[in-house]
Amino acid sequence: MAPCINFVTGNSNKLREVKAILEPGIEVRSNPIDVEEVQGSIEEVTESKCRRAAELVNGPVLVEDTALCFNALAGLPGPYM
Repeated sequence: MAPCINFVTGNSNKLREVKAILEPGIEVRSNPIDVEEVQGSIEEVTESKCRRAAELVNGPVLVEDTALCFNALAGLPGPYM
């Protein structure tokens, strides 16, 4: 039996991509829960999202987050796009 991970997304295209990469070695379950994002660095935002999602599903999770950072704008907009 393959290990299982909960992918926290409501995006069917992202789910399809992750399944294509990880399955059959790892079973990917979709879990479209809504997790409130904290304000902070990219790392803080992602870590908080992952920890909260793991609490909500009571198991291992995979989250995907995107940030856009421009050096000329001192790293803005960062994770707040």
